[in-house]
Amino acid sequence: MSRCIHRSWIAPTLFALGAGIALADPMEDGQAAYNKGDYATALRLWRPLAEQGNARAENNLGVLYENAKGVPQDIREAVKWYRLAAKQGYAGAQNNLGLIYAIGRGGYPRNPIRAYMWFSLAASSLSGAVGADVAQSRDVFASAMTPGQIAQAKTLADQCQASHYSQCDEDSDAAAPDPTQSATVSTPAMATTSHAVTVADYPSSSIRLHESGEVTVTYVVTETGSVSVCTVLIPSGSMRLDDAACAMVKRRWKYKPATEDGKPVSVQYISRIVFPPIVESRAR
Repeated sequence: MSRCIHRSWIAPTLFALGAGIALADPMEDGQAAYNKGDYATALRLWRPLAEQGNARAENNLGVLYENAKGVPQDIREAVKWYRLAAKQGYAGAQNNLGLIYAIGRGGYPRNPIRAYMWFSLAASSLSGAVGADVAQSRDVFASAMTPGQIAQAKTLADQCQASHYSQCDEDSDAAAPDPTQSATVSTPAMATTSHAVTVADYPSSSIRLHESGEVTVTYVVTETGSVSVCTVLIPSGSMRLDDAACAMVKRRWKYKPATEDGKPVSVQYISRIVFPPIVESRAR
């Protein structure tokens, strides 16, 4: 079984995205509690705000329910809160819905068209590196889609934006999981080896030429926890460093496999690998 597109800094997102206004203390107090692992307090502070229609709080409740933080895992409840926030144009929730449909969670079947639609909406609401990362995730995901599916997803995204997010996901309720059935319990792959770049990871010619740079790669962690495929998404400008990045990932990166209902599954990730300038003393 295969799951597609996951990354720790993309999903699920908690942060405020372009709120543009001063937030009430309960929101920030809840964030502080969440950051300390006090999920019960975060839930207590955020729920009243979510029930009042605060989009950031709605999204955050979705994150708690999706990841069993302070509450039993309930993907159906998470999707409910994500949708409420997404309909207000909250990009974090739109991205989180995209991930639900991209990998299929809690009885919601994998739906690449819906995933692409939500990723596109999130990317269009964001700017800078975060927006670029979401768009990049969408484009990698789209590499397994047909041109017809991509065209349909773009049409749905346009219709959703034209309706001011009021007509985006309604017909997906027909595919919602039966609450009387047990939900799929999934866990992400967990790194068991260091991902830090060492001098040994540099090609000797790159050291000699004082090459440095950043490489963004996508790779697949298999059911055994090894990396089977690695592809450069954003090159560094040096083919030597690009090749070295994937060689390092496939050689050194090991994981405790991702699971669904206790069974190991493959999962696709995106990572940015930084080759910093080498200080002479490090290279010796």
